[in-house]
Amino acid sequence: MEAPRPTKREAFLGYALAIVLGLLLALAATRLAHLPARSFGETLGRAALRVYRTEVASSFIIRDYVRTHSMRKLQLGAGGQDMPGWLNTDIQLSSGEAYLDATKHFPLPDQSFHYVFSEHMIEHLEYEAGLAMLKECHRILVPGGKVRIATPNLLKFVELFQDKKSDEMRRYMQYKAQWHTWPQIPTPQCLILNLELREFGHQFVYDPQTLKDSLAGAGFQRITEFRPGESDDAALRGIEGRQSNPYLREVNNYETMVFEAVRP
Repeated sequence: MEAPRPTKREAFLGYALAIVLGLLLALAATRLAHLPARSFGETLGRAALRVYRTEVASSFIIRDYVRTHSMRKLQLGAGGQDMPGWLNTDIQLSSGEAYLDATKHFPLPDQSFHYVFSEHMIEHLEYEAGLAMLKECHRILVPGGKVRIATPNLLKFVELFQDKKSDEMRRYMQYKAQWHTWPQIPTPQCLILNLELREFGHQFVYDPQTLKDSLAGAGFQRITEFRPGESDDAALRGIEGRQSNPYLREVNNYETMVFEAVRP
Protein backbone atom coordinates (compact mmCIF):
# COMPACT_ATOMS: atom_id res chain seq x y z
CA MET A 1 0.00 0.00 0.00
CA GLU A 2 1.36 3.38 -0.97
CA ALA A 3 2.15 5.64 1.95
CA PRO A 4 -0.22 8.66 2.22
CA ARG A 5 1.16 11.86 0.77
CA PRO A 6 1.70 14.60 3.33
CA THR A 7 -0.83 17.42 3.36
CA LYS A 8 0.25 21.01 2.78
CA ARG A 9 0.08 21.61 6.54
CA GLU A 10 2.26 18.58 7.27
CA ALA A 11 4.76 19.61 4.62
CA PHE A 12 4.84 23.09 6.12
CA LEU A 13 5.42 21.64 9.59
CA GLY A 14 8.29 19.58 8.24
CA TYR A 15 9.91 22.70 6.82
CA ALA A 16 9.20 24.55 10.06
CA LEU A 17 10.96 21.81 12.00
CA ALA A 18 14.02 22.17 9.79
CA ILE A 19 13.99 25.93 10.32
CA VAL A 20 13.69 25.51 14.10
CA LEU A 21 16.64 23.14 14.12
CA GLY A 22 18.64 25.62 12.08
CA LEU A 23 17.79 28.44 14.46
CA LEU A 24 18.76 26.33 17.43
CA LEU A 25 22.10 25.59 15.84
CA ALA A 26 22.64 29.29 15.17
CA LEU A 27 21.68 30.11 18.74
CA ALA A 28 24.20 27.59 19.97
CA ALA A 29 27.00 29.42 18.24
CA THR A 30 26.21 32.63 20.11
CA ARG A 31 24.49 31.92 23.42
CA LEU A 32 25.16 28.27 24.18
CA ALA A 33 28.80 28.11 23.23
CA HIS A 34 29.73 27.87 26.92
CA LEU A 35 27.83 24.60 27.34
CA PRO A 36 29.69 21.31 27.15
CA ALA A 37 29.05 19.53 23.88
CA ARG A 38 26.98 16.84 25.57
CA SER A 39 24.73 19.37 27.36
CA PHE A 40 24.16 21.31 24.16
CA GLY A 41 23.37 18.14 22.25
CA GLU A 42 20.83 17.06 24.85
CA THR A 43 19.19 20.52 24.86
CA LEU A 44 18.97 20.57 21.09
CA GLY A 45 17.67 17.01 20.97
CA ARG A 46 14.91 17.66 23.50
CA ALA A 47 13.76 20.78 21.65
CA ALA A 48 13.73 19.03 18.29
CA LEU A 49 11.89 16.01 19.70
CA ARG A 50 9.21 18.20 21.27
CA VAL A 51 8.61 20.08 18.00
CA TYR A 52 8.41 16.78 16.13
CA ARG A 53 6.00 15.12 18.59
CA THR A 54 3.69 18.11 19.11
CA GLU A 55 3.51 19.21 15.50
CA VAL A 56 4.61 16.67 12.92
CA ALA A 57 3.84 13.30 14.57
CA SER A 58 0.60 14.54 16.14
CA SER A 59 -0.61 15.82 12.78
CA PHE A 60 -0.13 12.36 11.28
CA ILE A 61 -1.88 10.68 14.26
CA ILE A 62 -4.90 12.97 13.93
CA ARG A 63 -5.13 12.63 10.16
CA ASP A 64 -4.83 8.85 10.33
CA TYR A 65 -7.50 8.62 13.04
CA VAL A 66 -9.98 10.79 11.13
CA ARG A 67 -9.33 8.80 7.94
CA THR A 68 -9.78 5.36 9.51
CA HIS A 69 -12.68 5.94 11.93
CA SER A 70 -16.25 6.58 10.87
CA MET A 71 -17.38 6.86 14.51
CA ARG A 72 -14.99 9.43 15.97
CA LYS A 73 -14.41 9.92 19.67
CA LEU A 74 -12.03 12.45 21.23
CA GLN A 75 -10.49 12.21 24.69
CA LEU A 76 -9.03 15.44 26.09
CA GLY A 77 -6.29 15.18 28.71
CA ALA A 78 -5.84 11.43 28.38
CA GLY A 79 -2.84 11.37 30.71
CA GLY A 80 -1.80 7.91 29.54
CA GLN A 81 -5.29 6.47 30.16
CA ASP A 82 -5.76 5.79 26.48
CA MET A 83 -8.96 4.14 25.26
CA PRO A 84 -9.17 1.94 22.15
CA GLY A 85 -11.12 3.54 19.33
CA TRP A 86 -10.63 7.06 20.69
CA LEU A 87 -8.33 9.86 19.56
CA ASN A 88 -6.40 10.24 22.82
CA THR A 89 -4.82 13.65 23.30
CA ASP A 90 -2.91 15.63 25.91
CA ILE A 91 -0.27 18.34 26.26
CA GLN A 92 2.09 15.98 28.11
CA LEU A 93 2.25 13.10 25.69
CA SER A 94 2.34 9.39 26.31
CA SER A 95 3.10 6.98 23.48
CA GLY A 96 0.44 7.04 20.76
CA GLU A 97 -1.23 10.25 21.95
CA ALA A 98 -1.67 13.36 19.83
CA TYR A 99 -0.82 16.82 21.09
CA LEU A 100 -3.86 19.00 21.68
CA ASP A 101 -3.92 22.15 23.80
CA ALA A 102 -7.53 22.37 25.00
CA THR A 103 -7.20 26.13 25.63
CA LYS A 104 -6.69 26.78 21.91
CA HIS A 105 -8.40 26.05 18.60
CA PHE A 106 -8.61 22.26 18.18
CA PRO A 107 -6.79 21.07 15.03
CA LEU A 108 -9.96 19.24 13.96
CA PRO A 109 -12.64 19.98 11.34
CA ASP A 110 -16.08 21.34 12.19
CA GLN A 111 -18.75 18.70 12.91
CA SER A 112 -16.31 15.81 12.56
CA PHE A 113 -16.63 13.96 15.90
CA HIS A 114 -19.46 12.13 17.62
CA TYR A 115 -18.17 12.11 21.21
CA VAL A 116 -15.83 14.20 23.37
CA PHE A 117 -14.77 13.10 26.86
CA SER A 118 -12.55 14.55 29.57
CA GLU A 119 -11.92 13.21 33.07
CA HIS A 120 -10.58 15.52 35.77
CA MET A 121 -9.17 17.91 33.21
CA ILE A 122 -11.37 20.99 32.92
CA GLU A 123 -10.55 22.04 36.50
CA HIS A 124 -6.95 22.54 35.34
CA LEU A 125 -8.12 25.44 33.15
CA GLU A 126 -9.12 28.93 34.20
CA TYR A 127 -12.85 29.64 33.91
CA GLU A 128 -12.69 31.47 30.57
CA ALA A 129 -10.37 28.82 29.11
CA GLY A 130 -12.76 26.10 30.25
CA LEU A 131 -15.63 27.85 28.48
CA ALA A 132 -13.52 28.19 25.34
CA MET A 133 -12.75 24.47 25.50
CA LEU A 134 -16.46 23.61 25.69
CA LYS A 135 -17.15 25.88 22.69
CA GLU A 136 -14.49 24.02 20.72
CA CYS A 137 -16.10 20.71 21.74
CA HIS A 138 -19.40 22.05 20.42
CA ARG A 139 -17.76 23.15 17.15
CA ILE A 140 -16.23 19.77 16.31
CA LEU A 141 -19.26 17.67 17.30
CA VAL A 142 -21.83 16.60 14.75
CA PRO A 143 -25.46 17.52 15.48
CA GLY A 144 -26.58 15.03 18.11
CA GLY A 145 -22.97 14.50 19.25
CA LYS A 146 -22.27 14.34 22.97
CA VAL A 147 -19.71 15.72 25.39
CA ARG A 148 -19.06 14.03 28.75
CA ILE A 149 -17.22 15.95 31.46
CA ALA A 150 -16.07 14.37 34.75
CA THR A 151 -14.67 16.84 37.28
CA PRO A 152 -14.53 17.46 41.05
CA ASN A 153 -17.74 18.81 42.57
CA LEU A 154 -17.01 21.82 44.77
CA LEU A 155 -20.20 21.33 46.79
CA LYS A 156 -19.07 17.87 47.96
CA PHE A 157 -15.99 19.44 49.55
CA VAL A 158 -18.07 22.15 51.23
CA GLU A 159 -20.42 19.52 52.63
CA LEU A 160 -17.52 18.01 54.56
CA PHE A 161 -17.75 20.98 56.96
CA GLN A 162 -21.20 20.04 58.28
CA ASP A 163 -21.29 18.91 61.91
CA LYS A 164 -23.02 15.59 61.26
CA LYS A 165 -20.87 13.64 58.83
CA SER A 166 -22.00 10.46 57.17
CA ASP A 167 -19.92 7.29 57.16
CA GLU A 168 -19.30 7.94 53.46
CA MET A 169 -17.80 11.35 54.25
CA ARG A 170 -15.56 9.94 56.96
CA ARG A 171 -14.28 7.16 54.71
CA TYR A 172 -13.75 9.65 51.91
CA MET A 173 -11.63 11.97 54.06
CA GLN A 174 -9.52 9.05 55.27
CA TYR A 175 -8.98 7.56 51.81
CA LYS A 176 -8.41 10.95 50.16
CA ALA A 177 -5.62 11.87 52.58
CA GLN A 178 -4.05 8.41 52.25
CA TRP A 179 -4.18 8.45 48.46
CA HIS A 180 -2.37 11.77 48.18
CA THR A 181 -0.15 11.12 51.25
CA TRP A 182 -1.49 14.26 52.87
CA PRO A 183 -0.93 14.75 56.62
CA GLN A 184 -3.57 13.45 59.01
CA ILE A 185 -4.90 16.38 61.02
CA PRO A 186 -7.90 16.84 63.40
CA THR A 187 -9.82 18.86 60.78
CA PRO A 188 -9.17 16.97 57.51
CA GLN A 189 -12.01 18.78 55.72
CA CYS A 190 -10.07 22.06 55.90
CA LEU A 191 -6.90 20.47 54.55
CA ILE A 192 -8.75 18.61 51.79
CA LEU A 193 -10.62 21.69 50.57
CA ASN A 194 -7.50 23.87 50.51
CA LEU A 195 -5.33 21.32 48.74
CA GLU A 196 -8.04 20.35 46.25
CA LEU A 197 -8.25 23.99 45.19
CA ARG A 198 -4.50 24.63 45.13
CA GLU A 199 -2.73 21.36 44.25
CA PHE A 200 -2.38 19.42 40.97
CA GLY A 201 -2.41 22.58 38.89
CA HIS A 202 -6.11 23.15 39.58
CA GLN A 203 -7.34 26.56 38.41
CA PHE A 204 -11.14 26.49 38.73
CA VAL A 205 -13.20 23.86 40.55
CA TYR A 206 -16.86 23.84 39.50
CA ASP A 207 -20.11 23.39 41.33
CA PRO A 208 -22.88 21.67 39.33
CA GLN A 209 -24.79 24.81 38.38
CA THR A 210 -21.70 26.63 37.11
CA LEU A 211 -20.71 23.69 34.93
CA LYS A 212 -24.26 23.42 33.55
CA ASP A 213 -24.23 27.15 32.81
CA SER A 214 -20.91 26.82 30.97
CA LEU A 215 -22.22 23.92 28.89
CA ALA A 216 -25.35 25.89 28.03
CA GLY A 217 -23.25 28.97 27.25
CA ALA A 218 -21.19 26.89 24.81
CA GLY A 219 -24.37 25.96 22.95
CA PHE A 220 -25.17 22.53 24.42
CA GLN A 221 -28.64 21.27 25.27
CA ARG A 222 -30.12 18.26 27.10
CA ILE A 223 -27.60 18.65 29.91
CA THR A 224 -27.83 15.61 32.19
CA GLU A 225 -25.95 14.58 35.33
CA PHE A 226 -24.82 10.98 35.85
CA ARG A 227 -22.93 9.12 38.53
CA PRO A 228 -19.35 8.20 37.61
CA GLY A 229 -19.31 5.22 35.29
CA GLU A 230 -23.00 5.50 34.42
CA SER A 231 -24.65 6.72 31.21
CA ASP A 232 -27.68 6.02 29.06
CA ASP A 233 -25.27 5.83 26.09
CA ALA A 234 -23.22 2.63 25.86
CA ALA A 235 -20.31 4.50 24.25
CA LEU A 236 -19.94 6.65 27.37
CA ARG A 237 -20.66 4.06 30.05
CA GLY A 238 -17.80 2.95 32.32
CA ILE A 239 -15.09 5.02 30.63
CA GLU A 240 -13.77 6.89 33.69
CA GLY A 241 -10.31 5.54 34.47
CA ARG A 242 -10.66 6.08 38.22
CA GLN A 243 -13.66 3.74 38.34
CA SER A 244 -11.47 0.81 37.29
CA ASN A 245 -9.45 1.04 40.53
CA PRO A 246 -11.43 -0.39 43.47
CA TYR A 247 -9.46 1.72 45.98
CA LEU A 248 -10.08 4.97 44.11
CA ARG A 249 -13.67 4.17 43.19
CA GLU A 250 -15.12 5.20 46.54
CA VAL A 251 -13.12 8.44 46.53
CA ASN A 252 -14.22 9.13 42.96
CA ASN A 253 -17.86 8.35 43.65
CA TYR A 254 -17.93 10.93 46.42
CA GLU A 255 -16.02 13.84 44.89
CA THR A 256 -16.72 13.56 41.16
CA MET A 257 -19.68 14.86 39.20
CA VAL A 258 -20.33 13.85 35.60
CA PHE A 259 -22.36 15.78 33.06
CA GLU A 260 -23.28 14.87 29.51
CA ALA A 261 -24.67 17.34 27.00
CA VAL A 262 -25.79 17.20 23.38
CA ARG A 263 -25.01 19.46 20.47
CA PRO A 264 -28.36 20.32 18.86
